[in-house]
Amino acid sequence: MSKEKNSFVTFHYVDEDYHRSHPQMIHRHNDVLELLYIMEGGGGYLAGKHEYVVQPGNLVICNAGVFHGEPLAAQAKQMVSYCCVLNHVQMPGMPKNTLTGNTESPVLFFNEERQEIESLYYVLYDLFRKGKGFEAVCGHVARSILELVLLRLRKRNQVNEETHRNNNVLVRDISDYLDEHFMENLTLEDLEKEFHVSRFALSHIFKEETGFAPMKYVMMRRIGESQNLLMNTKMSIGDIGEQLGFTDNSHFSNTFKKYIGTTPGAYRKHFREEQ
Repeated sequence: MSKEKNSFVTFHYVDEDYHRSHPQMIHRHNDVLELLYIMEGGGGYLAGKHEYVVQPGNLVICNAGVFHGEPLAAQAKQMVSYCCVLNHVQMPGMPKNTLTGNTESPVLFFNEERQEIESLYYVLYDLFRKGKGFEAVCGHVARSILELVLLRLRKRNQVNEETHRNNNVLVRDISDYLDEHFMENLTLEDLEKEFHVSRFALSHIFKEETGFAPMKYVMMRRIGESQNLLMNTKMSIGDIGEQLGFTDNSHFSNTFKKYIGTTPGAYRKHFREEQ
């Protein structure tokens, strides 16, 4: 965070009765950062281009210049919320009064530090109501809230990085396995048993990291190997298809044409004519 001290601007408390009569419509602030904490109730809340379901223990980071508020469908819900408004918050590499990037969720889940963050919001609320003379103390408490938010962000990023590292290792292991067994009649169920990961999670993680579903990767390896065999061996097209796990010549020919744009026979003929 910048050496320039962040400044406490104001504080908003909205109880159930007021919220029921005055839902917070979608809006934005170009020059402040809002840290909206849900104390009770819940419902839908829009931040940026996405709607999130919020509940007690959630804190919504409303960055400067980002639209936020309650979608129409959520305005019948009731919430008790506390909002700490800050200015002059500068994170390295981020716009002023911004804590999260466009692709990051602005919603934090306070589990371990829930008692601490709620205590700070209660204290700030009481001090703010006292009015004149308590501005400096309010500033200190607001900065403590911000520090807890930054701590939670750091922990979330560490978890995300660890998950990403684990996923990279898993995808590498899956790729090695598929490269070794791609000629066999593999299924997602086989991969599920081999790696002890549900087929749905495994398929999602693999595609997220490689851009291909596992079974499509298998088919691409088969087609790639068939190209090699067609160009560099005298094996019959039927034998190549059988070796690579295709059910019959028609299946091999149709699949090859789908990926390469021509039949195996035409592909082989083209390369033999060039020699």
